[in-house]
Amino acid sequence: MRATWMFVLLAVVYSAPSFGQCLHGPSEDSSQKARRQTALRFVRAVNTAEANEGMRKAKKYLPTETLTLETREVEGFEAQFTTDGKTYSLILKDKTDPCGFAFSTNQVGVIFQGYPIDYEVQPVKK
Repeated sequence: MRATWMFVLLAVVYSAPSFGQCLHGPSEDSSQKARRQTALRFVRAVNTAEANEGMRKAKKYLPTETLTLETREVEGFEAQFTTDGKTYSLILKDKTDPCGFAFSTNQVGVIFQGYPIDYEVQPVKK
């Protein structure tokens, strides 16, 4: 019984997130920084296109596939976009980051970046 608990404890300790695993913290390398900046440009492009093509021209927010965007994919990132025409929401998650870094935005145009609450990671700067 004691050996089982020791195994469970070790499994939890070694599977728990650690700062060194996260790709976009203060020790982010140049290739990860470039990927993150490309992802941020994509999120900004969606906000801009929704403001210009969506609300100004169509008078409603549009699905991303109908927007004029330079790119629709960012290497290693997965987008979740929803709109009902009156609002929209975009979450762009880094699928290669074991800690789950993501950008999020909506029709207000403010872009957030961060990690799930289970990870103690310092914010990344531009």
